[in-house]
Amino acid sequence: MAQLAMGIDHSHLINALVADNTDEIIAVAHELLEQVQSPDVLLGRIGMIAVHGDSDGHPSITLAAAAMLARLLHTIPPTIDGHSTLAQRALPLVVQALRQAVPAVQVGYKKEPHYPQPLFPSGLQEGETVHQKMHDAVYGHDALLTERLLFGLYGSGADYRSMEVRTYDSISATFQQAGHPLLFAVRGFQLLDAVEWGDRAPNILHWLAPHLPLRANADEPSWIQTVRSFIADPAHSVATVRTRLATAQDENALPLRALITSNADTTQVCQQVYDALVPGGASPRAVASVIALAATDIIQSVDDSDRELFVRVAHGLLWASAVHQVFRRVQDVEMLTLLFTSAAFVNALYKDTIEETRKNGQKVSRTVTATLRSGGFIAVSQLETLETQLKAQDFTDALATAQRYLKLAYDPRALFATIARISALTDARDDQGHTLQITQAATEEFLSWPASLASIGAEGFLRVALRAAAFGQHDAVIAQLL
Repeated sequence: MAQLAMGIDHSHLINALVADNTDEIIAVAHELLEQVQSPDVLLGRIGMIAVHGDSDGHPSITLAAAAMLARLLHTIPPTIDGHSTLAQRALPLVVQALRQAVPAVQVGYKKEPHYPQPLFPSGLQEGETVHQKMHDAVYGHDALLTERLLFGLYGSGADYRSMEVRTYDSISATFQQAGHPLLFAVRGFQLLDAVEWGDRAPNILHWLAPHLPLRANADEPSWIQTVRSFIADPAHSVATVRTRLATAQDENALPLRALITSNADTTQVCQQVYDALVPGGASPRAVASVIALAATDIIQSVDDSDRELFVRVAHGLLWASAVHQVFRRVQDVEMLTLLFTSAAFVNALYKDTIEETRKNGQKVSRTVTATLRSGGFIAVSQLETLETQLKAQDFTDALATAQRYLKLAYDPRALFATIARISALTDARDDQGHTLQITQAATEEFLSWPASLASIGAEGFLRVALRAAAFGQHDAVIAQLL
């Protein structure tokens, strides 16, 4: 699919973006979507240009979020009147992501990147490894060496897993810029997935490398040093996970949820992660999923009227979900450090959030039960009802509609694709694309919830996605497209 779409000329769309001509962006995007039927590829291609003008990072990972969500749109059943096409369904999501990327495209389209001389694995001194040198580069604040090592892997023909593993491993026990380097890495590689790696990988590697090394004035929180000390202790080695043959006991990850949302200290949280993984025998994916679910528990403590706090607290889910994606992409034991960092971050976020909501006198968002007003039993009718309710910011009825839809065993991908469409109604330029990013994280977590934990409800992800879609600042341009 990606290769087929690559033959389409999208220069007119680039020109419209550079001119920041909204009407032209909409018209050209719709024309291209009708031709290629691959919104994810179109967003990925623009992303390969935007990254060269994106020093902030949010425009690129918002393009990635929209691209991954767009892959679900084909699951939405045809409308009752039969007039809705994939291009029409995708247009709001695509245009929202494109418009927030305009400044990055304006810089990136005319920028000629200068890639460094690769440092190939064969060029390392005797006894040195890429693993060791990447750690030296990250902890030594050396962005150039970081990029040379990544380009060395790429130039040596290493597969994408090797580049990802070395990237994730090098920052697995760091936490600067509120954790954004990992978000940029995971979502940046997803953006690359949309267009296939091949000769396009240098675009992402060049953009990503400066974000990875610790800065001289790194704003790391105090708890990250506790994580480093814990994992450095030989008594906490997780090496046995690599050779374990027994069936995973994923239910042993569940106690972690309650501990994370408590006043436990960082050492206790790390110990619980270790206990779940090693003596407990839980799979890394299950541990990552439980941490992400705990993050949704924290979001429920934030009132819907405080959008800024909602977005800030939702970074726990963004980070935990990114970690879960790592374990869906690669299986190397070195990545396990990310689980300790993830759990510690969400726990610290819980303590900060509870203190802030208590100080501000906010009420905890309550579980709601609504009486369904409409929607019937037909899947497409329910999805159309859900769209109407979300546009009206009617969370209570939207939740009831979504619950009913799932109870009737309809395709959950179509449900979240519908939520994604309404998430595009939030102005991404106003919130740095966080609404789309939060919707992506909640969607991925719900759809990949482990079957081994099916008895534990994953509805927290649904609630977060609905709240993200319902309460953002509406974009009048996109409102006309929905």
